Amino acid sequence: MNLVIGSSSQLAHYFPNDYIKISSRNIDFDYLKNNKWDSVYITFAEQRIYDENIDYMTPNYLYTLEIINSLINNSNKIVCYTSCELWAESRGHISITSRPVFNKNNKYALSKLFLLEDVIRLRKINSIYNKIIFIHPFYFNSTYRSEYFLFGKIFDSIINKKQIEVGDLNFSRDMVHTSFVVQKSIAASKDSMVGSGYLFNVRRYIQDLYEINNLNYYHYVKENISDEKNQDKLIRSKVPWIYTYQNLLDDTQRDIESKREKNGFDRGALR
Repeated sequence: MNLVIGSSSQLAHYFPNDYIKISSRNIDFDYLKNNKWDSVYITFAEQRIYDENIDYMTPNYLYTLEIINSLINNSNKIVCYTSCELWAESRGHISITSRPVFNKNNKYALSKLFLLEDVIRLRKINSIYNKIIFIHPFYFNSTYRSEYFLFGKIFDSIINKKQIEVGDLNFSRDMVHTSFVVQKSIAASKDSMVGSGYLFNVRRYIQDLYEINNLNYYHYVKENISDEKNQDKLIRSKVPWIYTYQNLLDDTQRDIESKREKNGFDRGALR
């Protein structure tokens, strides 16, 4: 059996249908301990919304470690996710061996680092912890992204033809689609970074998505251009595969069309 913990997360939606998916809230730990699991994917996290009042440490570190310890004896593979935020102040290609460099006031990134460092320490004490695999994903988005985030607003605008207001989009990111992160997670046998290895301009990407969907970008998107220094985070994953800009567009458009069809079916079912 394969298990995904965090059933409402972006990632959970792209695992195979025969994977068991459960909420991260009010977990039945006896259920975790009394079953044999081939692979487990811990996909939930307190989101990176940079609110000083949010407690990141409890869910992202302490609670996740508690779940890991309840599964360690009866699972063949446990996958946890960190974030490219751990290298936010780096430049150029980042590999699995690159030292994290980020603003220590970023409590979201700090909670991810605490979990990573604790598991690395445990691996040295007991080899059983080697079955824990860390996936370090670069920026990924899907139609399940919350509307709190930029791409949640973008996809909702495209699918439902809504006019939106956003900030300055002229910045670059190493980006992949969420389904690609899941694909690489299932195949992973060791700690891995997941990204494209390239920097894609976000404005161009969003404009291309509107064009593919026969929508006028300038009609639907009011962009507040800023005179401030650009928002580029010039970090790229150093990965052994090729994930091109066209791959990103194709995966995203496939996702948009699927969500649009699902929305149409849901509305029809309510009539």
